Order: sequence, then structure tokens, then C-alpha cells
Amino acid sequence: MFRGEKSFCYNFSIIFDLSYDVEYVADGDGVNDSFLIQNIESYPNNTVEVYNRWGVSVYKMSGYDNVSNLFKGLSDGRATIDKDSKLPVGVYFYVIKYNNNGDNLNKSGYLYINR
Repeated sequence: MFRGEKSFCYNFSIIFDLSYDVEYVADGDGVNDSFLIQNIESYPNNTVEVYNRWGVSVYKMSGYDNVSNLFKGLSDGRATIDKDSKLPVGVYFYVIKYNNNGDNLNKSGYLYINR
């Protein structure tokens, strides 16, 4: 392991202490109802985008902050018929783009919405 690297389960490493949960449940019970990215507030120049399995953007937010700008399993992408409609259960892919001391970095992976 390198200095500054943090290891997590699910067999991936997160550099710069930016971490997130792989499974995300948006069932309205108050637990795991949004996609939380730990330490994202340390990188305010960020963009988070979520895609469905066909690669269509269903969510995009600049300045993601886990408070007022966060993904709750609702669609606001370009192919949305009913804005704020709940996305169906399934696997989605995300890309987190952020700037760290002048370096443009990104993290990507998947999350699972289960209602």
C-alpha cells in the first residue's frame, strides 16, 4: 500500500480518502437512502454522474456535497420523461470527477438500487 492510500472491502482502493458504498438502497426507510461519498466536501470542484446499464445518463450534479446536492435514486437525466421519478431496481454506474491540488482525477464504479 502507498502512503495516503486507503483500502476497503469489495477489492478496490481509494486514494485521497475519497470513499463510497457499493450498495445503495433507496427504499425510503431512512437508511442508505442516498449515495454518500465520504470526504467529497474536501473536493468541492467535483461532478458526479450516474448512468443506467445502457450508458444513458440518469443523474448529473456539479458540486456534489452529500447534503443538498446528492443522488437519491431519482432520475434527472437527458432521457427522463418524468423528472424526479424513481429509478428502477438494478445496477447503475457512476463517475466521480474531482480536482486535487490541480490534478483532475476520477473514480468510477457501480452501485445497486434496491427498493
